Amino acid sequence: MPEEFADRPAAVPPAQAGQESTDILLRQLVLATGATAVVACGPAAVRRTASIATALRDNGSGRVVGCAPDAEQAQDVSGTLGAAGVARYADVLHGDIRHVLRRLPGPVDLLVLGCPGEEYLPVFQAVEPRLLPGALIVALGGQAHGDPPSGDPPPGESLARFLRHDDGYVSLSLPIEGGVEVAVRAL
Repeated sequence: MPEEFADRPAAVPPAQAGQESTDILLRQLVLATGATAVVACGPAAVRRTASIATALRDNGSGRVVGCAPDAEQAQDVSGTLGAAGVARYADVLHGDIRHVLRRLPGPVDLLVLGCPGEEYLPVFQAVEPRLLPGALIVALGGQAHGDPPSGDPPPGESLARFLRHDDGYVSLSLPIEGGVEVAVRAL
């Protein structure tokens, strides 16, 4: 390998590249917007809590609350946050997402959804009253790339349709990691 390329990382496997791209996107959104009140709901979103907490640390303030339905995942993510040195920027709660959300204080300026498909829209609607004007909504797995193997709609499709058709949101589908829907609350 030529010396000028020695410090470059090896190629990332395609599946990991999508995850890495989504982590980078979330960090960029936090850094660019100065988000300080972030909620990450569902297993796919909670796995990204460390990336979000790192961006909050880099911005100097803020908190991400991860809502995981599984206690083991919540414990694993908490351990990752501690190992990364960003635990003070995050809380990981477990339990039914809609019940956990009722206990959260204050407004939300970034919502990351990575729920099972049927929960996207109900979880979004539970958080929506707390979304600030200009808040971002990121739905992981929210875009269709062909027909899913089961013939069911992709996980975030109903949420993506809602965000596209409601006058209060500006939405864009990104073709990374099974599709990511990014919307901004325009109200």
